[in-house]
Amino acid sequence: MKNVVETHDLSKRYGSNFYAVNKVNMHIPQGSVYGFVGENGSGKTTIIRLLMGLANPTSGEYSLYDTNFKDRKIYGIRKKISAIVEAPSLVPTMTARQNLHYACMYYGIVKGSKEIIDDALKSVGLEDTGKKKVGNFSLGMRQRLGIALLLLNKPDLMFLDEPMNGLDPSGVAELRELIINLNRKGITFLISSHILSELEKVASYYGFISHGHLLKEISAEDLIKECKRGIDIRYNDVNKLEKALNEIGCKDLLVSTNSIRIYDSIKPVDLLVKLEKKGIEINDIRTTEMSVEEYYLNLIGGIKND
Repeated sequence: MKNVVETHDLSKRYGSNFYAVNKVNMHIPQGSVYGFVGENGSGKTTIIRLLMGLANPTSGEYSLYDTNFKDRKIYGIRKKISAIVEAPSLVPTMTARQNLHYACMYYGIVKGSKEIIDDALKSVGLEDTGKKKVGNFSLGMRQRLGIALLLLNKPDLMFLDEPMNGLDPSGVAELRELIINLNRKGITFLISSHILSELEKVASYYGFISHGHLLKEISAEDLIKECKRGIDIRYNDVNKLEKALNEIGCKDLLVSTNSIRIYDSIKPVDLLVKLEKKGIEINDIRTTEMSVEEYYLNLIGGIKND
């Protein structure tokens, strides 16, 4: 699959020794929804700013659609790329249509601007907002209007920086469906987020970053394979349970205060029978698999604070 974004040892240093981005080698496949996962301050926004030309790398390089960032052709390539970095730029005293009209003027879109605005509003479900001012929109509506702004130049690639921040459940669901629908129409997405429970519902590819270092890239399909399926058991005496599990040959265990997760290959019914023979009767047992959040925490070696 062709990559629309590639970076090679991309780095950004501030001051004498602080690297916000440190030798990142990144690949975004065409047609994917690339979930960019990292804690606050991990370097996600800095990388988006570098790719958009809003900042210059300290070292390393990147290419967009096989065009090196130092090539003058990159300016033409960027015309097919749209981004929301941190928050969409909207005028709260204007209507949705007025905001898009002035954005068209800024982009130099004159011919067919009405049809383009109509299509953009319809794509994000805001065609019936009429004279309602953007300042009276919900946060979810403002986020969707921000994406409508991005659609005006008919982009092939979108960068969304923490688009789900602050949204209520209905707003998150609306944005999720919008991203899925636009991706089906051929738009590639890079979505940076730390709300992993939502990101895993849309992402087809992942990049995990921490403290400026890209730890791993993986497809959603391969991630599912790597996320271990396990068996969770709750028991009032964890030490006794752990000893019994070791005795029956279960060694790949994750022990917590009042439960144990078993990653050994064993059927739950067989496990219950073997434990019962050891005098341990289990009432609470369930199968589970590692979430994207747990996978990320394993990559960084546990919870780390900035």
